[in-house]
Amino acid sequence: MHTAGIIGGGIGGLATALALANAGWSVTVFEQAPVLTEVGAGITLWPNALAALDHLGVGDEIRSRAAPGWVGGIRNRQGRWLMRTSEERFRALYGNFVAMHRGDLVDVLRTALPEPVTLRLGGAVTGIDVGGAIRCGDRLEEFDLIVGADGIDSLTRRTMFPEYPVPQSLGVRAWRWIVDDFGSVDVGGILGAGGEFGIVPLGNGRLYVFAAARLSKGAPDPSLDDFLHWPSPVPELISAVVPERILRHDIRDLPALPSFVRDSVVLVGDAAHAMGPHLGQGACQALEDAVALSAHAHDLATYDYLRTKRTHRLQKRSRQSARTILTRGVGATLARDLVLRALPTEVFLRGLGSNFSTRHMM
Repeated sequence: MHTAGIIGGGIGGLATALALANAGWSVTVFEQAPVLTEVGAGITLWPNALAALDHLGVGDEIRSRAAPGWVGGIRNRQGRWLMRTSEERFRALYGNFVAMHRGDLVDVLRTALPEPVTLRLGGAVTGIDVGGAIRCGDRLEEFDLIVGADGIDSLTRRTMFPEYPVPQSLGVRAWRWIVDDFGSVDVGGILGAGGEFGIVPLGNGRLYVFAAARLSKGAPDPSLDDFLHWPSPVPELISAVVPERILRHDIRDLPALPSFVRDSVVLVGDAAHAMGPHLGQGACQALEDAVALSAHAHDLATYDYLRTKRTHRLQKRSRQSARTILTRGVGATLARDLVLRALPTEVFLRGLGSNFSTRHMM
């Protein structure tokens, strides 16, 4: 039986462990945290992610624990609708999608892991050898395949690909949190000058809420308090949670890496192609990676070709989306809003199609 050592027990690592185990591999997952969990708030699993989860055999369980996805629309700072999208038309084009807490997704993946998977929790990996060995504490273990699923600051990438560029700032600060029992609310996004606010229902009265603002040299650092004068329900959603429960991050991504493979070492998820959140495809692409790697674990060149081609395009599109959505200045903001108001719903929805393609997953 072929062996794989996976560094990182987040969404990408657990999905890869499940995919390889289902393909007959003996898998060991190394996670430095003492328990498997996921720091974060909500996640939208778009049709391509659900297709990957179906391939992994957990799609039905995900659907049973998630809320049906909502396609709302976009408003401006004054609360006026710039675009209303059609949920029915989206599903006719692309199928269903869902939203859930990231921790629930991790729990489903962990629970589904079969017997050949060994979890080594609470010990940090300290070394990786190109010949196929992982050092964790005093233990050195050899594997046929090593998978770096250890996030944007990946030790695997820094060790095996030292010449690669480091993560870069997108110049965006983001806040994320969960609100419980809030009641009925218009879902979707609200756009201002250099800022956005989003609302995603997670079911059972829970909402996933996020905000983002552009960072500018010479300007004061943005604060979540800057959104308190935005239209309802923005101030109410900010006040509905204690500040300690709000996650704050300055967003980074990776430049397009020339390869995700070196000898018997392969990168997946954010270790390979960390991207901004504006397409909602970061975790979705990690799930695609898992399926593609299980199909091509004995032909890593094919995995590399499929996944670099796919993710490079999405990384670029995500950066472009961030610049458009978070544009600053009166003229640029007005131009963005006018374009959105004039854009037919059908054109907007069809423009999303390549995001949900599964051609580069198998």
